[in-house]
Amino acid sequence: MLVMEAERFGGPQVLTARQVPDPVAGPGQVVVRTSAADVLFVDTFIRAGRAVDFFPIRPPYVPGNGVAGQVISLGDGVDPGWAGRPVVAHTGGSGGSGGYAEQVAVAAGELIPVPDELGLPAAAALLHDGSTAMGLLLETGVKPGEQVLVTAAAGGMGVLLVQLARAAGGRVIGAARGRRKLAVSGTPAPTRSSTTPSPAGPPRFASSPRATGPTWCSTARAARWAGPPSRSSPLAAGSPRTACPAAGSRRWTRPRHATAA
Repeated sequence: MLVMEAERFGGPQVLTARQVPDPVAGPGQVVVRTSAADVLFVDTFIRAGRAVDFFPIRPPYVPGNGVAGQVISLGDGVDPGWAGRPVVAHTGGSGGSGGYAEQVAVAAGELIPVPDELGLPAAAALLHDGSTAMGLLLETGVKPGEQVLVTAAAGGMGVLLVQLARAAGGRVIGAARGRRKLAVSGTPAPTRSSTTPSPAGPPRFASSPRATGPTWCSTARAARWAGPPSRSSPLAAGSPRTACPAAGSRRWTRPRHATAA
């Protein structure tokens, strides 16, 4: 099978396709034929060598933190019902590895079945951003009528947070750099959402010169912020945390432009 391997730290040019033996499912494992591989922004930081202080991954390695595909073989002790099913699953350990491959062997306990109405590429895109977005909304505890600022609203998680916060009844303010990104994620996103409009009013979208603050903090900030995540929180995994700037901090500036959607 083919894998995409990072021979050294660097830009996309360090990725090289090469042939390796097909994986074999061990006890408690399955082999998934990959239809779509999840590609995260943090993957590019790891590949560039900018995350060596946070993740143990060193080249040469196969990047990728998750895949969507079909189960094609089962190891000993695995429920036969998984055979042939469309699934998504995480790959590798901290930081992820092994996902850029035509086939991957993963623990059966990592499998998440994909509903028939959801395509595999969309399922792969939701594997990490979807769970993180849900964790953020649970952590902040958005209530109907509260204002929610979503920075980087054009990103994969941003477009989900806009819809999830809206579904919770919050009044959403989305920020993005430039009107082109606002057109991608801003005004149309809640309009396409299947959620029922709340009495909190329509979401507003703003153009901001840049997003600031640590990702877990700046991506979604409710008017009533619940504080730093605990170690048991889904937000605790991954990169180290920095204290979130207090409300009114100079790091939290009013966007240059705001438009009502």
